[in-house]
Amino acid sequence: MNPESSSLRAAFATLVALWAVAPCAVAQDRAATLEAEARRRFEDLHARMQKLHAVKLESDPAEAEVLSAGNRLIQERRLGASLDAIAGLIRDARFDEALSSMAVLQIDLQQLLDLLLSRSTDVDGLLQEIERLEEYRDRVGDLLDEQRAEKEASAAAEALAQRLRDLEAAREAAAALLAEQKSLRDEANDAGLSTEPKKAADMAARERDLAERSKKLGERLGELGEQGNQEVTPGEAKPEAQDSQSQKGANAAKSASEAMDRAQQKLGQNQPEGALPDMDEADRRLREAVEEIDRMAEETERQLMELPFEDQAKAQEETQAATDRLAQEMEADDRQKSESEEGASQTPGKRNVQQAVPEQKAAAGQLKEQKPGEAQKDQQDAQEQLEKAKDELEEALSQLRQQLQDEVLRALEERFQAMLEKQRDLSTRTKAADRLAANIVTADGVVPAQVVERARELALGEHELAGEAGDALKLLLEEGTSAGFPLVVEMLRDDLTHVAERLEQAKTARATQGLQADIEAALTDLIDALRRQIEQNESQGGSSNDSSGQPVLVPMSAELKLVMIKQKHVNRRTVELDERPAGGDGNGDEAGVLAEQQGRVEDLLRQMAIKMAKDAQGQGR
Repeated sequence: MNPESSSLRAAFATLVALWAVAPCAVAQDRAATLEAEARRRFEDLHARMQKLHAVKLESDPAEAEVLSAGNRLIQERRLGASLDAIAGLIRDARFDEALSSMAVLQIDLQQLLDLLLSRSTDVDGLLQEIERLEEYRDRVGDLLDEQRAEKEASAAAEALAQRLRDLEAAREAAAALLAEQKSLRDEANDAGLSTEPKKAADMAARERDLAERSKKLGERLGELGEQGNQEVTPGEAKPEAQDSQSQKGANAAKSASEAMDRAQQKLGQNQPEGALPDMDEADRRLREAVEEIDRMAEETERQLMELPFEDQAKAQEETQAATDRLAQEMEADDRQKSESEEGASQTPGKRNVQQAVPEQKAAAGQLKEQKPGEAQKDQQDAQEQLEKAKDELEEALSQLRQQLQDEVLRALEERFQAMLEKQRDLSTRTKAADRLAANIVTADGVVPAQVVERARELALGEHELAGEAGDALKLLLEEGTSAGFPLVVEMLRDDLTHVAERLEQAKTARATQGLQADIEAALTDLIDALRRQIEQNESQGGSSNDSSGQPVLVPMSAELKLVMIKQKHVNRRTVELDERPAGGDGNGDEAGVLAEQQGRVEDLLRQMAIKMAKDAQGQGR
């Protein structure tokens, strides 16, 4: 964390303590003292910001701009004058007015804090951009699903249309076979019992050709029957009549081929008259095949006519309208960003979404004209554009998440470092308050008012740190890839709250100090873990991945190590407690704290085990 942010945090914390005591007339001197300290720290902060701005102008223009904006805010909001006015109200014991003025000042200081904490702003911006692109990606995914379904419907319609064309071609082939077979039969009939060997050989060759073509026709009709079965929608029963027609047609053509083979053999033996019965059989079988082909064509045409082309066109138009809306929203987003951010990049995938719209419009028009084949081509083009858009959004999201993780790691390290510095100060002051309590002994055993007041100030500081831990926890949950790390920070937040509650009761003895020491150790461990991860990411050029290959903020091994360290802290303090004389002052209180912490560690390990088991199950699918 930069020094400006640390100084502002210190000034802000002092003001918070001031607001807590200002309403009490008996605390007027203390309030005035705190206000003077806040003023001193604020002046120091402003001076450092002005000096650093001059230094950063060349070395870091971006940070210089942030400092410049902070200085302008201080001047425009007249923060120094506000502090002076509050001091005058406190001196005049006008506490209600002082509190009202401090409420306004708090808002201004928070804005200055947010401005100086530019990394936090960066994280918020990244989270917002990720959320925006995730919404676009999901919408593109939904449009892609719709487009695929509409293309499949067109493909099914085109399959029926192609089947009808194939049947028409098969009928033409069967009709040609019939005509040629009839002509050859007439020649054989005219030849009588025998004919010239050359003519007999020619008729035999022609009959063999007809037999081969008839066999291929039978095979083709069988293929059309199989294709018809495959084109049936899953769960839909294929009409038995259509199935039998294709099989009958195929069998008839094959039987015709067999009859032609027999006729060809007799013609090859120069027995034209003997070949006539087989040629008549081939003729009859071919006519049966033609009849079955006609029935199949009629059934296919009926199915084609029953298709809801109008509904399909309407569905395509609705998808087109939704795609167009998305493209317009992306364009509006980019226009707004370009107005507020110089050189802002365009939304990934926007161009592809825009290019999908005319393809969808063309497909809808083709469906209205009942041209599913042409519609399918346009729908395929639209689908490819949407797939490219989704891929671009996924790639952009992957890069943003990597950037987010880098920013989160550094933001957390800075936050925890600042928390550690303040916790060390609170721990030192708690020990001093405890020594004061030991030196001021009251007759009835009541904690002296001076110690109570100091303990409450310390509790206020611990509550503020608990709030900081809560903000860190929120950041981890928003980042969303870590399992155990948020639980460790949640435990830290609860420990800080627990310490604050103990201090509110003026409990400054060993149990409270031990818990503060554990908090310092936990913060140190968190900082070390984050620094190691930052260094590892910098050396590897990217973040760590989990067992499924997905990037994570910190690996599970690092999270488990943090839990292990926490367990060692509990073990160490348990051993220390066990070595103390039985019945010692505060032993029972500290044992209760350790028991609670042990339970939290167990819960943490249980939740991490559940997470690891779920990950393993997901990887095994």
